[in-house]
Amino acid sequence: MLFRSIEKVDVDTEIRNPNVTDISVLDDELQYGAVHYPGSGTPGNGNMFLFGHSSSLPLVRNQSYKTFNGIQHLEKGDEVVIYSENQKHTYKVLNVELVSAEEALVDFSVQKNMLTLSTCNNFGEKQERFVVEADYVKSQAI
Repeated sequence: MLFRSIEKVDVDTEIRNPNVTDISVLDDELQYGAVHYPGSGTPGNGNMFLFGHSSSLPLVRNQSYKTFNGIQHLEKGDEVVIYSENQKHTYKVLNVELVSAEEALVDFSVQKNMLTLSTCNNFGEKQERFVVEADYVKSQAI
């Protein structure tokens, strides 16, 4: 089990790790936090892709619908931290973009250690996504 923290935008959530890419399974996992896309990188290895809900609604019953609230406010150089069982993995934001769903495809063949975060622009709509790319900086024991 992993946990992620982005202090600047007050994000602190569990990361779910499903074993299959079936849409119904991934949708179900989103009910509990961010989701690590199966087959994408792992902390410090390749392009790790995490996605989650965000909502501008003032009240929601399930707080996981606000998992990635605020990631669009991240800026180059901001820190994103992924915690694994016994390590802290640090990433630095490179860029934040609002793109169409067709442009939001994540390349897992990238030979670079990095992190990609993605969320819908408007809750329940899938036309646009905020995409954050961050470079891997270091891992350290905790």
